[in-house]
Amino acid sequence: MSKVQYSIKDLENFTQIKAHTIRIWEQRYGLLEPSRTETNIRYYNESDLKKILNINLLYNSGLKISKIALLSEAEIVENSKAIILNSTTEHQSDIDKLILLILAFDGAKIEEFIVESSKKKSLVEVYETVFLPLFKKIGELWQVDSIEIIHEHYFSTIFRQFLISEIHKIQVQSKNPKKALLFLHDTEEHEFSILLYNYILKSNDFECYYLGQKTPISEILNAVEQIKPNLVVTTFTAKISEKFLVKITNLLNEISADRKVIISGSQLNHMETQFSENITKIDTVDQLNSLIND
Repeated sequence: MSKVQYSIKDLENFTQIKAHTIRIWEQRYGLLEPSRTETNIRYYNESDLKKILNINLLYNSGLKISKIALLSEAEIVENSKAIILNSTTEHQSDIDKLILLILAFDGAKIEEFIVESSKKKSLVEVYETVFLPLFKKIGELWQVDSIEIIHEHYFSTIFRQFLISEIHKIQVQSKNPKKALLFLHDTEEHEFSILLYNYILKSNDFECYYLGQKTPISEILNAVEQIKPNLVVTTFTAKISEKFLVKITNLLNEISADRKVIISGSQLNHMETQFSENITKIDTVDQLNSLIND
């Protein structure tokens, strides 16, 4: 059994189902049975997370919760898997091809696919139309036990190396370029968005300083003072506590007094915090392009 523990708030964030509703489903239909710590605090394990994700998928597909409650756990998984496997996107054939290559750990062909795709379209377009839907599909297949986390790690490493190599190929042309500082905070590991922003900024003739994953926020001000960037960029993808978010918010508000700050990430949708008016939240690459071209 997984040692990872999730709170009911975590489940709410993953599914967008209110905690109150999840509790009603537990009490009325017995859909989940949370465990308790030695101090009697309720928590959920990885199996519970997968189950609520599958229940949410069936519920959003039009099946009433009373009908879902009558299904066995195996039937919930099979019904969810059928929905996932039958879902299609404009680039479904590319996504299916990559899934098979990932399951086979065929790194050479994965690299070939990525390179050939980026020759046909811009890297940004391929990222948005193929790779983002691919990661979503991997997450869905994980919840029905059709793919393992190790497969995601394997592909992520290959794709990360490709993004970094593409960034290194770009030569800044301006003799006096604007500077952009990019970082991920102490507990943030998800790099793809920030690497894509790095690629876009460098393509727009910014001299970029990427500080990497899990950058201690206590060190950010020193870097800002030394580099004196025109722009600071960060993202929030991994779960983060409200207490730590307050620290980062205070830091970004201080930084934004003298420069533009851009933030993004799914975690921002679940949090209530007061950012300075000089801090801009973006949801798309087009928004980033608009901001840097103003």
